[in-house]
Amino acid sequence: MEEKKKISVLIVEDDENIRDFLREVLDDFLISTARDGDEAIAKIRESKFDLVITDLRMPNVPGEEVVRFLHDYKPATKVIVISGYSSQYAVTQSVTNGANAFLSKPFSIKELIQTVSNVLGSDENHDQNPNYR
Repeated sequence: MEEKKKISVLIVEDDENIRDFLREVLDDFLISTARDGDEAIAKIRESKFDLVITDLRMPNVPGEEVVRFLHDYKPATKVIVISGYSSQYAVTQSVTNGANAFLSKPFSIKELIQTVSNVLGSDENHDQNPNYR
Protein backbone atom coordinates (compact mmCIF):
# COMPACT_ATOMS: atom_id res chain seq x y z
CA MET A 1 0.00 0.00 0.00
CA GLU A 2 1.35 3.40 -0.97
CA GLU A 3 1.85 5.86 1.89
CA LYS A 4 0.35 9.33 1.48
CA LYS A 5 2.75 12.26 1.31
CA LYS A 6 2.61 14.43 4.40
CA ILE A 7 1.56 18.01 3.65
CA SER A 8 4.35 20.52 4.26
CA VAL A 9 3.52 23.86 5.86
CA LEU A 10 5.75 26.89 6.36
CA ILE A 11 4.69 29.20 9.19
CA VAL A 12 6.08 32.73 8.84
CA GLU A 13 5.53 34.74 12.01
CA ASP A 14 7.76 37.08 14.01
CA ASP A 15 5.86 36.51 17.27
CA GLU A 16 7.29 33.34 18.83
CA ASN A 17 4.11 32.63 20.85
CA ILE A 18 1.91 32.71 17.76
CA ARG A 19 4.46 30.67 15.80
CA ASP A 20 4.44 28.01 18.54
CA PHE A 21 0.62 28.07 18.73
CA LEU A 22 0.32 27.50 14.98
CA ARG A 23 2.89 24.70 15.08
CA GLU A 24 1.02 22.99 17.91
CA VAL A 25 -2.41 23.23 16.26
CA LEU A 26 -1.06 22.01 12.91
CA ASP A 27 1.17 19.27 14.34
CA ASP A 28 -0.17 16.59 11.99
CA PHE A 29 1.54 18.38 9.11
CA LEU A 30 5.23 18.58 8.31
CA ILE A 31 5.96 22.01 9.84
CA SER A 32 8.80 24.45 9.14
CA THR A 33 8.98 27.95 10.58
CA ALA A 34 10.51 31.31 9.71
CA ARG A 35 10.81 34.42 11.89
CA ASP A 36 10.54 36.92 9.03
CA GLY A 37 10.14 37.28 5.30
CA ASP A 38 13.87 37.02 4.58
CA GLU A 39 14.10 33.65 6.27
CA ALA A 40 10.84 32.53 4.63
CA ILE A 41 11.98 33.37 1.11
CA ALA A 42 15.27 31.53 1.70
CA LYS A 43 13.37 28.44 2.85
CA ILE A 44 10.91 28.67 -0.05
CA ARG A 45 13.83 28.81 -2.52
CA GLU A 46 15.34 25.60 -1.11
CA SER A 47 12.21 23.55 -0.29
CA LYS A 48 8.73 22.86 -1.59
CA PHE A 49 5.79 23.75 0.65
CA ASP A 50 2.16 22.87 0.05
CA LEU A 51 0.94 25.71 2.26
CA VAL A 52 2.49 28.91 3.62
CA ILE A 53 0.86 30.74 6.51
CA THR A 54 2.36 34.22 6.84
CA ASP A 55 1.92 37.26 9.01
CA LEU A 56 1.70 40.56 7.14
CA ARG A 57 3.71 42.91 9.33
CA MET A 58 7.16 41.64 10.22
CA PRO A 59 10.65 43.12 10.45
CA ASN A 60 12.94 43.09 7.41
CA VAL A 61 10.80 41.65 4.61
CA PRO A 62 7.04 41.90 5.26
CA GLY A 63 4.46 39.22 4.51
CA GLU A 64 3.27 41.05 1.41
CA GLU A 65 6.65 40.34 -0.19
CA VAL A 66 6.44 36.66 0.78
CA VAL A 67 3.00 36.43 -0.85
CA ARG A 68 4.23 38.15 -4.02
CA PHE A 69 7.33 35.94 -4.17
CA LEU A 70 5.18 32.81 -3.88
CA HIS A 71 2.75 34.07 -6.51
CA ASP A 72 5.60 34.76 -8.95
CA TYR A 73 7.89 31.78 -8.30
CA LYS A 74 5.81 29.04 -6.65
CA PRO A 75 2.23 29.69 -7.83
CA ALA A 76 0.99 26.21 -6.87
CA THR A 77 1.74 26.89 -3.20
CA LYS A 78 -1.38 27.78 -1.20
CA VAL A 79 -1.12 30.89 1.00
CA ILE A 80 -3.00 32.02 4.10
CA VAL A 81 -2.26 35.53 5.40
CA ILE A 82 -2.75 36.25 9.10
CA SER A 83 -2.68 39.74 10.56
CA GLY A 84 -3.82 41.91 13.41
CA TYR A 85 -4.15 44.69 10.83
CA SER A 86 -7.17 43.53 8.89
CA SER A 87 -8.32 46.62 7.05
CA GLN A 88 -10.29 46.07 3.87
CA TYR A 89 -7.24 47.31 1.97
CA ALA A 90 -4.93 44.74 3.63
CA VAL A 91 -7.33 41.91 2.83
CA THR A 92 -7.82 43.06 -0.79
CA GLN A 93 -4.08 43.54 -1.34
CA SER A 94 -3.29 40.10 0.11
CA VAL A 95 -5.74 38.40 -2.24
CA THR A 96 -4.58 40.52 -5.19
CA ASN A 97 -0.98 39.51 -4.44
CA GLY A 98 -1.93 35.82 -4.50
CA ALA A 99 -3.20 34.80 -1.05
CA ASN A 100 -5.91 32.15 -0.94
CA ALA A 101 -7.31 33.30 2.41
CA PHE A 102 -6.95 35.96 5.11
CA LEU A 103 -7.37 35.40 8.86
CA SER A 104 -7.66 38.33 11.26
CA LYS A 105 -5.88 38.03 14.61
CA PRO A 106 -7.00 36.98 17.07
CA PHE A 107 -8.55 33.87 15.55
CA SER A 108 -9.79 30.66 17.13
CA ILE A 109 -8.41 27.18 16.61
CA LYS A 110 -11.67 26.33 14.85
CA GLU A 111 -11.28 29.29 12.44
CA LEU A 112 -7.68 28.30 11.70
CA ILE A 113 -8.52 24.65 11.06
CA GLN A 114 -11.52 25.58 8.90
CA THR A 115 -9.45 28.02 6.85
CA VAL A 116 -6.63 25.51 6.34
CA SER A 117 -9.19 22.86 5.40
CA ASN A 118 -10.87 25.19 2.90
CA VAL A 119 -7.59 26.25 1.31
CA LEU A 120 -6.38 22.66 1.03
CA GLY A 121 -9.88 21.48 0.13
CA SER A 122 -9.00 20.54 -3.41
CA ASP A 123 -6.11 18.39 -2.17
CA GLU A 124 -6.76 14.76 -1.28
CA ASN A 125 -4.08 14.76 1.41
CA HIS A 126 -5.74 17.18 3.81
CA ASP A 127 -7.78 14.37 5.34
CA GLN A 128 -4.65 13.12 7.14
CA ASN A 129 -5.39 15.59 9.95
CA PRO A 130 -8.02 14.17 12.33
CA ASN A 131 -9.18 17.73 13.08
CA TYR A 132 -10.68 17.83 9.57
CA ARG A 133 -12.83 14.72 9.91
